[in-house]
Amino acid sequence: MTVSTGSAPQQTPRNAPSVKAPQAAGRGSSMGFRADIQGLRAIAVLMVVIHHLRPGALSGGFIGVDMFFVISGYLITAHLFREMRATGTIKLATFWARRIRRLLPLAFTVLLASAGLVYFFIPATEHGTMFKHIAASGLYVENWALVLDATDYSAAGQMATAVQHYWSLSVEEQFYLAWPLLLLGGAFIAGRLLPRFGPRAGIGRHTFAGPGTRQLFLGVIGAIMVLSFAYGLWVTAASPQAAYFDTAGRAWQFAAGGIVALLCVNRGIGGALGFLLGWGGLAALLAGAVLIPTETRFPGTMALVPVLGTAAVLAASGTERPGLRIFSHSTWLSIRPARWVGDISYGAYLWHWPLIIVAPFVLHTEPKWYHEAGILALTLALAWICQLLIEDPLRFGTWLKPVRNAFVFALAGMLVLASLAWAGTAASAQSSNLPRMDVSSKCYGAGTMEHPKDCLPVASDFAPYPSAVAVSQQVRAPLFPGCETDTLQVGESSCRLGNTANPTLRVAVVGDSHASAWLPALAVIAKARDWELVTHIRSGCSPSVAALKGAEKLSGAAERLCTESVRALGPGLAADPGIDAVIVAAQGNKRSWISSPGYEFKDPATEGFTRLWKQWTDAGKTVAVIGEVPRLGNKNVPTCVASNPGDPLACSVTRKQGLSIRHNLQRALEADSAPAGIVRADLTDSICSEETCFAVIGSLITYYDQSHLSHDFSASLAPRLAGELEKNPVFATGR
Repeated sequence: MTVSTGSAPQQTPRNAPSVKAPQAAGRGSSMGFRADIQGLRAIAVLMVVIHHLRPGALSGGFIGVDMFFVISGYLITAHLFREMRATGTIKLATFWARRIRRLLPLAFTVLLASAGLVYFFIPATEHGTMFKHIAASGLYVENWALVLDATDYSAAGQMATAVQHYWSLSVEEQFYLAWPLLLLGGAFIAGRLLPRFGPRAGIGRHTFAGPGTRQLFLGVIGAIMVLSFAYGLWVTAASPQAAYFDTAGRAWQFAAGGIVALLCVNRGIGGALGFLLGWGGLAALLAGAVLIPTETRFPGTMALVPVLGTAAVLAASGTERPGLRIFSHSTWLSIRPARWVGDISYGAYLWHWPLIIVAPFVLHTEPKWYHEAGILALTLALAWICQLLIEDPLRFGTWLKPVRNAFVFALAGMLVLASLAWAGTAASAQSSNLPRMDVSSKCYGAGTMEHPKDCLPVASDFAPYPSAVAVSQQVRAPLFPGCETDTLQVGESSCRLGNTANPTLRVAVVGDSHASAWLPALAVIAKARDWELVTHIRSGCSPSVAALKGAEKLSGAAERLCTESVRALGPGLAADPGIDAVIVAAQGNKRSWISSPGYEFKDPATEGFTRLWKQWTDAGKTVAVIGEVPRLGNKNVPTCVASNPGDPLACSVTRKQGLSIRHNLQRALEADSAPAGIVRADLTDSICSEETCFAVIGSLITYYDQSHLSHDFSASLAPRLAGELEKNPVFATGR
């Protein structure tokens, strides 16, 4: 999944009092206004926007995120150090109120606008997720909401929300909340343990300032940087999707900026070294934006490129000699166009992502290059207008100047956004289950494919029932809760369905989440034939005893748990006298397998499956394999259907496209290593005609996301699936 960021731009607004640096600060000081930082912000925000508009054109443009974090750490640490040194403490309420005035008015404005864009332009199938993330963004916990999504396998294919770029604002707000507390806490402890930091060290009126204030800050921030960097490396390896949004794994980037601010507290690095640092840092940033691949795991070691590059530019003071200023990096970063973009960078980052997300639904097509140019122009225009009408008036006006008013505004805004998100979700779901076609009709669902002369399989006069909204919610609402083990769950969740007292056949259902998608059909069969179903299903886990070569989107922990569970399942089911048959189902994916200790294969991609099946057939179990279902491209099927209510074929694909997935199970069935007697159940013809694979069949939407059969359509396939299984007498007559 790809995201954006932003930080609070440093700017001198029109009609606002000028901010003068202390005389001792000088050019390049961390203590005064630096115009070149606006140019650095301009580079960062343009990297992010271009990357999101054209990822292929600037694959590493997402490092603008890291640049903003370092800049924020630099500026906020400099500010806090200056206050500590001058007053002996940090006025927390005043500091946080200043952050509220600067950040929240525009952030709330864009969230309200995003809610309107979502409601009026985005299909209702996405409203539940979108409004949930709008609420999370308003509460500044969007990064943690995305962490939960990243570790939730069922959310892996969901559409990017219109506000997921607020994750970086959430991280920054959490930084603003924690940073002064950490510095005060470190000062308090140091003041008690080390007299050199001041005999009156304490909280409230007591001063923390002393001759070692800078050393104290360096010690506290340095410890945070080391611990956070180590944690970031670990969590990036263990859970790369979630690590990207983890505040603790990002803290070292803020700390790096803070270290630069403290080391260059009086004056930046000038001369030849400053020249090399400035231009070298910019070169590293531009090279990273061009060369770092989009799929690179962040924030791992590669994050050192933007962090060190930004730190180098911040540390360099530029060239002050009149004749040499033209060669200074700070001169070019301070030119008027760069400063203007830097001034509006906060608004630009806030506006660009909702515009990108909503554009395809407004245009009814994927944006072309001229649309993208228009999005960029509109982003800059909105950012500039908001600076004039919202940011500057509320930041420098009298209304939010009292600390109490600022906090009341923040609380009220959060409550309004949370309420609006709840109301939007409720309004979108009101008509989610209005009936259309008679569910007992032979033309309802997959049965229509069996009666092409009497039914209209696709060009039906009935709207889909359940609706696209209801079907889209199935990704979060399994029909049989507790029957599937989560990707990162230790141990196994299993359930029993059907006749559990005196069954005619006990069947183990094995596979990944696609096996769960077949449970509605299998439950219908089990009820009709007095079977007992026992589930052994793990999300994202292909039922192969071979080892994965690279875990695709699985984390290292998920890969290990998958391997361990599948290898235990083979002998476990083989030795279980209560199991008569095994049904296997899984998705078609592009994973690659290799041999591993205990399992040596000539062809791991097929033998990993067939070796597992052979353990069961050798033990006298009957084994059936349900073939991979077709894919309708990478589209979310309910969302596509909702977007094209008058064109039932708009979301369909050709049969060739639908079957272009990697058929791992099919290849294994056709391999020489496959044991004899395996039952192959192929339901392709119930989803595809000779020419087309359909998104709606017999008034039923076929998939609840990109690839999982919807609950109702799966259940409608029960008669056809039963017929396929009956190729073996065990499934026809019982044991």
